[in-house]
Amino acid sequence: MRISGLSSGMDTEQMIKDIMTAERIPVDRVFQQKVRAEWKRDAYRDVNTRLLRLRNMVFDMTLQGTYSKNVATSSHENLVLATATGSAQQGTFDLTVISLAETGRSSFKADLSDEFRVSEQFAEFNEGIGEEGTSIKLLGLDGNEEEIIIGKDDSLQNVLTRINQNKNLGITAYYDEHAERVSFTTKNTGDSAKIEVLDADSKAFFENVFGVEFEDGNVLARGKNAKLEINGIETEQKHNTFVLNGITVTLKEANENATVRIDVRQDTDAIVDQIKEFVSLYNELVEEFNSSIREETYRDFPPLTEAQRADLSDKDIELWEEKAKSGLLRSDRLLGNILAEMRMALGASVQGLDGNKSLAQIGIKTGAWYEHGKLYIDETKLREAVEEDPDGVRDIFTQQSEDGNQVGLARRLTKVLDQGMERISDTAGKASIPYDQSFLGKQIRDYEQRLSAMEERLIRVEQMHWSKFTAMERVLGQLYAQSDWLTQQLMTMMG
Repeated sequence: MRISGLSSGMDTEQMIKDIMTAERIPVDRVFQQKVRAEWKRDAYRDVNTRLLRLRNMVFDMTLQGTYSKNVATSSHENLVLATATGSAQQGTFDLTVISLAETGRSSFKADLSDEFRVSEQFAEFNEGIGEEGTSIKLLGLDGNEEEIIIGKDDSLQNVLTRINQNKNLGITAYYDEHAERVSFTTKNTGDSAKIEVLDADSKAFFENVFGVEFEDGNVLARGKNAKLEINGIETEQKHNTFVLNGITVTLKEANENATVRIDVRQDTDAIVDQIKEFVSLYNELVEEFNSSIREETYRDFPPLTEAQRADLSDKDIELWEEKAKSGLLRSDRLLGNILAEMRMALGASVQGLDGNKSLAQIGIKTGAWYEHGKLYIDETKLREAVEEDPDGVRDIFTQQSEDGNQVGLARRLTKVLDQGMERISDTAGKASIPYDQSFLGKQIRDYEQRLSAMEERLIRVEQMHWSKFTAMERVLGQLYAQSDWLTQQLMTMMG
C-alpha cells in the first residue's frame, strides 16, 4: 500500500517521480545508444540495397550478349515489319510478299426466295432430336476428335457458343439473325488450319441446317499459307508473323511488285545506352556514398526517448529525427573502402588486349579529384569505339583471365561489389534473416538485455522509495496520534 503525504503533507508522488527521473538517465542513455545502433544498421542495409542494384547491372555488363545486340530495319514498313531477336545475324536480304496467310473461312447465306431460313431449319432439325440428344464431331487442333453436344431444347446460338468455347477446336462461329448468315472461321492461318467434320451425321448437320455444299471432302474451310519470295526463292509460311534467321518478320500487306529490303546491323544505340545507364547508376551510387561520408552530425540531437516524444508534435518529432539521423555514416571506413576499391577496379587498364584497354580510351573519364571517382562520357568517342571495334569494347568489360590484371572491368567491379555487400552484411546483417548474428545485431541485443535488466532495477528502486516514504508516513502518523493523546491528557489534568 502506498501512502502519499497523508501525515507529512509532502507531495510524495512528485518527489518519487523526480527521483526516478534522475534514476532513468542512464537507462535513457542506453536506450538512445540502442536506437542509434538500429538506425545505423538500417542505413547499412539501405547501402547494401543500392549496391545490389549496381551489382545486378554490372553483372549484365559481364555478359557478351550485352554487346552483341542487333537491330533489323525494313525498307517498306507498310508491307513488312522486322525485329531482330538475340540470335539474329547481321546481313541483308530481299523479300517480296506475294500473298498473306489467311484463316479458313466459310460463310453461308440462305436464299430467301426459297423461303429458307437458318433459324427455321435448325428448329426443324431440333424436332428430330430424341431425349438423349445428339452431337456433331469436328477435328481438333491437336488432331483429336472434339464433340459438340446438341440437346433437344438447344437453340442455334447454344450450339455456336459451344463451338466458340471449345479452345481445342480453334474455330469462331457466328450467326447474324438479321442477315440470315452463318460464318465459321479458323483462329489460325495457313493450310493446316481447317474446319473438318469427322462423320456422316456431322456432315449432314451442316448440309441440312445450313445448306452447306462441301467441296473438299469433309473439310468445310481451309486456311491459306502466306506466299513470298526471299532472295529470289519462293517459299510459304503458315503465319504472317514468323522467325527468319533470328529475325521476327511480320507481313502486313501483299505486293508482288515491291521488293522489301531487310537489313540487320549492330545496334550501336542499344550498346551505348547500356553503357550510359551503367555509368549513370555508378555515378548515382558514388554521389550517395560521398554524401553519406560527408554528412553533418548533430550531436545535440540524440534519439528521442518515449517521454520526450510524448511532449512533441508529429512535425517536431520528424524535424528532430531528421537531424538525429544525420551523419550516421559520416567518415565511415567501410563505405570509404568500397568507394576506393570501386575506383581502382575501373581506373586500371585491362592488360592482354589489342587496341583499347581502358575506359578513358573509349571515351569514359574520371572527373576532378573533389568529385571522388565520378565518371564522364564523351558519347561521340564512345559511339565511334563501339562502331569501329565492338569486340574490343566488349572485352574491356568482359574478359576472363586467371591474371587479375587481365580481368575485364565489369568482372572486377562485380567482385568488389560482392565483397563490399558481404562486409556490410557482416556488420549489419540482412532483414531476411530472422536471427541476426552481425556485429550490430549482437550489439542491439546486448543493449536490449541491458535495458531489460535496468528497467527491472528501476521497478525495484521505485518500490524501495515508496516503501521508505510509506514507512515514514506511518511513523509520523503514530507520532501525531501520540501527540494528540498527550495533549488531551494534559488538558484533562488541567481542567
